[in-house]
Amino acid sequence: MAETLARLGIRTRRDFLLFVVILSYALAILALMIGALARDFGLATFAAKAGRPVLLNLTPVTIFLSAIIFSLAILWLVFGFVSLRFSPKALDPNSIEIRSPTVSVLVPAHNEEAVVKDLVCDLLAQDYPHLEVIVVAHNCSDATVQVMEGLRDSRLRVLELRSRDFGKALALNFGLAQAKGDIIAQFDADNRIPDKQLVRRAVAYFITEPATDVLQGQIETKNERATLLTQLQAVEYRIFSYLFWGGRNALSMPCPIAGTGVFFRRSILERVAGWDNELVEDYDLYCKLVVAKARIEYKPDIVALDEKPPSWKLLLRQRSRWQRGHMEILAKRWRTWMGFSDMMYLIAPVANGAWYASTVITLLYYLLPWSFTYWYPPAVLWLSLWISAYATMAAILVRTGHKRDLRYLPAFYIFGFHWLVAFLLAFRRQEWSSSKTPHGTLG
Repeated sequence: MAETLARLGIRTRRDFLLFVVILSYALAILALMIGALARDFGLATFAAKAGRPVLLNLTPVTIFLSAIIFSLAILWLVFGFVSLRFSPKALDPNSIEIRSPTVSVLVPAHNEEAVVKDLVCDLLAQDYPHLEVIVVAHNCSDATVQVMEGLRDSRLRVLELRSRDFGKALALNFGLAQAKGDIIAQFDADNRIPDKQLVRRAVAYFITEPATDVLQGQIETKNERATLLTQLQAVEYRIFSYLFWGGRNALSMPCPIAGTGVFFRRSILERVAGWDNELVEDYDLYCKLVVAKARIEYKPDIVALDEKPPSWKLLLRQRSRWQRGHMEILAKRWRTWMGFSDMMYLIAPVANGAWYASTVITLLYYLLPWSFTYWYPPAVLWLSLWISAYATMAAILVRTGHKRDLRYLPAFYIFGFHWLVAFLLAFRRQEWSSSKTPHGTLG
């Protein structure tokens, strides 16, 4: 029994509680959908029930909530459909003559003794002549610095940073100030890089695409088989990167950047003054790059392996930090116009609030002794949206050569509801140091 629960990502009572909450919410929504479909195939209007006093007409409110949810869902579907036309050509770095600019790889590390040495060894094994690796050990209280003392290599510099504040951006900016390279790469300490030509490949892209400012690589999962939860995250990343990053590039839009597996021309980083110290400094930097009209390209043949949270507690800690950080960026940058699709993505957390409000209104309609009138799109329309979404995800997995991942799509229905729980948890006070995902817990 314990082994089965661990396989599901349930290791503690908190894991179990979070799983039960997510599963219950997913099943409640499914029951509401089935009930709506059974009632005249999903009537659009919910009139006040006979014999109950009518409190108010909520139709304008529910139309507004539905518009938010549907607009974002349709935008994602558009990117999904367009991404099926995304056909990037993999570049052979040996097919061109490499003029070797110095590449500085920044590795921010806060208490990463369990994982950082493996990444540094991967970087030092790169087939590229002019490379420097800068590990910034920021406010470390473990042996992050000591585990690298045996690596005698002139290309490696380990810098210690002590500051009152915490934050990945502080370490990145500190490293950037010390870096010598014209190209700056960023990797998380828990990453692995199996491709020894990864840096050479990135430089080749910059040489053949002189207008490109930033390259975002593919993020795969190094502990995919640890638990069912890490497998679902691996599939989620594959779908998301091709759908959103690839779909945007197919429409000649900039690719959003992740916090790892990314290469910058130094000039663009200096133009936007580096990273701001935010909970999601990568998304904030992306916003600045968009305003600066940077060209950001997604390159799926530049692959880094990332460690995913193996339990529900760790997953929700990570995702609630992302949600909180996203909401803080929304509050910070909503006045800055970045284009329709980027503004829609900026307000994405609002859709979670709209979903909760819609659920509450529906439940109150059935449970309260008084009643009200409201309107939602018919259930068959919601069902069509879900079917389209799953068909798009399936098509992406087939197109990208991951047919075996199709078996995980049914579990995606339940897994997807963790974002709504993360949205609620995001309203707790969060700081980077306390919400940082611990590494070395592969499962």
